[in-house]
Amino acid sequence: MHEARVARTRDGHPQHTALLGEWAIGKTTLLMHWRRRLEAAGDRVVLTMAYPQSRDDFLAALTGAVAAETDSGWTSNVDLEVGFDVGVAEARLRRPPREVEKELPSALRRAAQVGDHHTLVVMVDDVDLVATPGDALLQLRAISLELYAMDIAITFVVSASPGLFGSIRGAHEPLVRFFEPITLGPLGAASAAEAIAKPLAGTGIRFDDAVLAEIVELSGGRPYYLQKLAYFAFDAAEGGTVGRAEFAAAFERAFASVSQEIFAARWSAMAPAERQVASVVASANVARLSGEIEDAAKRLGISPPATRQALRRLAARGQIDRLANGQRGRYAISDRLFRRYLELQACER
Repeated sequence: MHEARVARTRDGHPQHTALLGEWAIGKTTLLMHWRRRLEAAGDRVVLTMAYPQSRDDFLAALTGAVAAETDSGWTSNVDLEVGFDVGVAEARLRRPPREVEKELPSALRRAAQVGDHHTLVVMVDDVDLVATPGDALLQLRAISLELYAMDIAITFVVSASPGLFGSIRGAHEPLVRFFEPITLGPLGAASAAEAIAKPLAGTGIRFDDAVLAEIVELSGGRPYYLQKLAYFAFDAAEGGTVGRAEFAAAFERAFASVSQEIFAARWSAMAPAERQVASVVASANVARLSGEIEDAAKRLGISPPATRQALRRLAARGQIDRLANGQRGRYAISDRLFRRYLELQACER
């Protein structure tokens, strides 16, 4: 589907994509897969990651990533830091806002014109980590329209949680039409079990049925969790078998790895009030009415309006789940691993 959109962009009918899904669902892996296929087809691809930052800092970082990827260099005095993480080019570039909005279109234009490439594809992972993702997307949309006028074939692909567009009120419809959504969902129980069992075939290692079922349940069908839990379980095999005792030790190592790679960054991106509200939501295994959460948060010194705002923001970023129940709604955290992380954070305070 995505490659067809790039082909239409190449033919003068540009299309852009928002890849939506919960964390650990495989968005980053899919972006890297798309990058390899598009580069093999002769397109130039820039793949970068967003961070908890302002819109202007995000645009500056994207400018730096494009420049670093195309090796165009900078003649002015800038502070540029480039690193690499699982094959994704990252860059942080500090520039005044007024310069950023001019330099990003220029950097994209240079990237599209370097070498013999068909289309410039710019991929931004986790764009909803930006403080105001709607503003950032509107700016990318404006830049795209500017480049269209120059007959430059460019397409943007952004990844985010399913609530990306829900928090962008007035610009919701224009952005949904511009960044056409593709939504990734979790694997069903049977598919998740097969994803674990198939790679084990021929290895001489087997997981007890109870262990396999527990991994499937803990993962919630998220491929990244499946991979982590199964990897550490495989590593803990004794005598070719992984039973409950082996998995108990393996789970703690897998949980520590996921916490370091995903949860710690999500936690640090939350405001203090959001952390407390998230911990309140995590303290229950079932969905709770917003009024109940407001009462519990009030005992922690958070006013009801501040709690409602925190709930909206947490739900928009996919850190908690909002279940429809009238206007107020009910909230829960279905991700068992993240709920455990929040419970541990609450115990440490």
